[in-house]
Amino acid sequence: MHILDNGYEISTLNKEEHFEQVYELCLKCSDYFILHDGIGPDEADAREVFNSLPPGNTYDDKFILGVFGLNKELAGLAEIVKDYPIRDSWIIGLMFIDPALRKQGIGRILHGEIECLARSSGADTLRLGAVEENKDGVRFWKSLGYEIIRQEKRDYKRKTHTLNVMKLELK
Repeated sequence: MHILDNGYEISTLNKEEHFEQVYELCLKCSDYFILHDGIGPDEADAREVFNSLPPGNTYDDKFILGVFGLNKELAGLAEIVKDYPIRDSWIIGLMFIDPALRKQGIGRILHGEIECLARSSGADTLRLGAVEENKDGVRFWKSLGYEIIRQEKRDYKRKTHTLNVMKLELK
């Protein structure tokens, strides 16, 4: 657990201890799921946070960071997989913040922790995918220095999107 100056805590989440909190956060962030999938979240979405893996990776490569607010409620989370798609490149598979707490710097703080962890583990690149329709998300990632390296069409539950594959070189 890492306690930040502003009173927030960042710690690793696990399915046994944090599933209900992750599910509640998914429900709070239903705007993200509706934009992305065309349908609100359910328990399967919360399970996917813990269970999904890209091809060729194991659960030893994956971790989930949670940001806990002053009231000890889960304020945000990030799902990260190291060494994907190539060695020393990490992918942020998912990151979202409670809508009531957005635009307060929590996403930047969480990303800073991811960046620190990646650097200290020898990673040289962070990658992610942001759907083009998520204008605020794309703008947020660009503000952190991410660049779009390619676009591809991708089918989600009830929607098809242009996915911006984005990359940040860690220097």
